[in-house]
Amino acid sequence: MVTTARARSCRWRGVALGLTVVLVLTGCVEKIEDSAASGGGGTTPPAAGSTDDLVVEQFAGERMSFGVIPSTPVVATGEPIVVGMINQENTPLGSFPELRLGVEAAVDLINEELGGVGGRPIELVTCITTFSVEQSQACAQQMVQRGAIAVVGGIDITSNGSIPVLEANQLPYIGGIPINFDEMRSPISFQFSGGAPGAFVAFAEYAARTQGATRVAIAYGEYQSIELAAVQFGAGTLRKLGVTDVVEIPFPITTTDFLPVLTKANESNPDAIFLGAADTACAPAMKTAHDLGIEAKIYLVGSCAAPGIADQVGEEAVAGRIFNVEGPVSSGDREAQLYFATVARYGDPALQAASAATVSFRGAMNLYALLDELGPDRMSSRDLLALVRDARNRPSFNGHSYTCDGEQVPDLPALCAPQQILVERRGDALAALTDWIDVPAIVSS
Repeated sequence: MVTTARARSCRWRGVALGLTVVLVLTGCVEKIEDSAASGGGGTTPPAAGSTDDLVVEQFAGERMSFGVIPSTPVVATGEPIVVGMINQENTPLGSFPELRLGVEAAVDLINEELGGVGGRPIELVTCITTFSVEQSQACAQQMVQRGAIAVVGGIDITSNGSIPVLEANQLPYIGGIPINFDEMRSPISFQFSGGAPGAFVAFAEYAARTQGATRVAIAYGEYQSIELAAVQFGAGTLRKLGVTDVVEIPFPITTTDFLPVLTKANESNPDAIFLGAADTACAPAMKTAHDLGIEAKIYLVGSCAAPGIADQVGEEAVAGRIFNVEGPVSSGDREAQLYFATVARYGDPALQAASAATVSFRGAMNLYALLDELGPDRMSSRDLLALVRDARNRPSFNGHSYTCDGEQVPDLPALCAPQQILVERRGDALAALTDWIDVPAIVSS
């Protein structure tokens, strides 16, 4: 039954947050530049909707995380399976249409070429929220009323409205970009990402064990989940690994000027600086660090590796920066190539392939694999919940395998795949510094 229980109060306090600040808090960590995008020869992905080539013609017979690609396209024509999606768009407080467009491209591939789920197409029902707890709650209620078997995640900043409704109706919330504790802790939420906590653990492990840092400054926005990531997971991991000289520098979440933040971070002459800034904050943060002549290694979340940032601030300002990603960076990765081929065939022209759409696409393909295992005649949220909770080292689309036993990260049971890869900007490409960093093993040691 749909619940009308009063949602937990929104943690935001009515400040006029721009896109920069919103994405600072997301901990959006994803590969967004890869030579695989252009078949191994460059770093510019093909434009969305730029080709009529069928995807199966390029990958026929190949085994992927979700199964084997058919030799010829199979169109799904049976009774639809309803899948919901909640995503924030159309607001100056943060608009993320690329996540919805990524899921739409995945669903088109599934229905038009992969044969759906045992012949049944997926019917995607989307609901757009505009930074409103009540609207997020209404979106979740809509998913229940439409009979969705699951909700595939986008970005729902006011998820303290939607998650309680999904919990009350035992409706799985699968994938997306976890921002709040609601997505990270709910028993019906399953995230194929480590969010900001995973990123800061990986930064700490590399800085301490590989870089040999002895002094580290951590600058972070004053928001509950990002503070947890920076202080408990970042600083805590550093100290556990023997780095005792750690300076924590909180700054208001409305900050757009990083001069005072980075000036203070550099005062202790650190070997490394972890900076919780993303998206439109990336360019000014890296330019400021360059202008100040900061010599410390600077670690930023993966969205700051976007190809266009060097064009804005100059290659010298981004060279040598370290980023976390949650997908392989090899040009030969076939699932990465499948993603770009799908976007080139089915993507809306407004979709930039090199974006956080990779995250939502992964969630859609992982959900497809789960539904396919259930089979067309076992389509219930209860069976789906049981199956995903039983996942142990299950293959994830273009990402680390996931385990949803609720024990990967203490206090954040919904993080099923928090493992990370660190890369460094070298010229116009990203060079891998590490293999997968085992975040669960680090936080449990």
